[in-house]
Amino acid sequence: MKKYLVFLGIVALSLGMASAQTLKVWTTWQDQTLDWLRSEAASFTAAFGVDVELVRLDVNELKQQALLAAPQGEAGDVFAGVPHDQIGEMAVGGVLLDMSSFATAAYLSDLSEQARLGYTFAGKLFGLPMYVEGPALIVNDDLVASVPATYEQTMALAQQLTTADTFGFMFDIPNFYFSYGWLHTYGGYVFGRDATGSLDASDVGLANEGAIKGGEALAALRYDLGLIPSGTNYDVANGLFVDGALAMIYTGPWAISQYQDAGLNVSVHPVPPLADGTPFSGFMGVQGVLVNSFSNLKVEAANFAKWLSRKDAQVSMAKLSGRIPASVSALDEVMDDPIIAGFGAALLNSEPMPNIPAMGSVWAPMGNALTVLTENASADVAAVLQQAVDEIQGQ
Repeated sequence: MKKYLVFLGIVALSLGMASAQTLKVWTTWQDQTLDWLRSEAASFTAAFGVDVELVRLDVNELKQQALLAAPQGEAGDVFAGVPHDQIGEMAVGGVLLDMSSFATAAYLSDLSEQARLGYTFAGKLFGLPMYVEGPALIVNDDLVASVPATYEQTMALAQQLTTADTFGFMFDIPNFYFSYGWLHTYGGYVFGRDATGSLDASDVGLANEGAIKGGEALAALRYDLGLIPSGTNYDVANGLFVDGALAMIYTGPWAISQYQDAGLNVSVHPVPPLADGTPFSGFMGVQGVLVNSFSNLKVEAANFAKWLSRKDAQVSMAKLSGRIPASVSALDEVMDDPIIAGFGAALLNSEPMPNIPAMGSVWAPMGNALTVLTENASADVAAVLQQAVDEIQGQ
């Protein structure tokens, strides 16, 4: 409690000089999360006398307008809800304020390592993470009594559950966002890191020995195990799950409300580890709040960012909208929600999607490679992945 009061005291002192100013906040959030933001902004204004103006934009529109308008002094002071994989271009463009000097030691020590890495670019913290998201194993509890201990046993169960009327396991297999879990778990990676910990775009690990094993495991889901038919994509897998015809699906928290609205009894689990104990590890996303480096209200904007990302705020966001807190202690406080707890456990070993601009060159070649691997039984996995890496490096 003492630390919390000191924190608020710093905020109040900093904002006292800006009582006549209006803080402009550009946000990508909508629905319940936007409602939460309105409530937090109102509380901030009531407590410190600083008006907050909210403007909602789609993420691409926010990013492009920020790059163009921020240097002219015409952008928002705060950017809320920008996915971490979108910050690279903004950081390179000089639009984002390095938050390292504003983030308290207590906040940083309470932040999950993956969330911190997500908002770190070139060794600098360009935002305050607030929540994480990513895919996990979602189970129809009416079809699955319990999830087995290993990945191999889980896929064997999926085979047993694949009948004339039901399917055992599916996901959007040609989508690299989801299939990366297999490539990474077996030892592949998108970009390596240099001695400073920064991502190295010249080091692409999507055709190494581990990635090849992961590619073979993906192909096996269709050709050897008979689990994922030709043409399966997100809509197919999601639709079958909604209809109660699919026992297990690998997808994210955005799908939960649809499943609950359909009257399904669902639970969320990490994909079980491999038989040798290797944890399953896919992509995760991080969202939070950024500050415009060209703002005339940098201190005030930074303090509003700290207000939104404090532990109590993350707890209230989780309870209202089901978001998974980036704060470890905030996550502990909402573990009584089995859905949040399930995703929280599933994301412990996940890897933030690379946030450097070079990531834009990865999606198309890898999507093409995955389509070949899952639609051509005779495809040479090593050759297909190497071709994709050659294309990525060529770009």
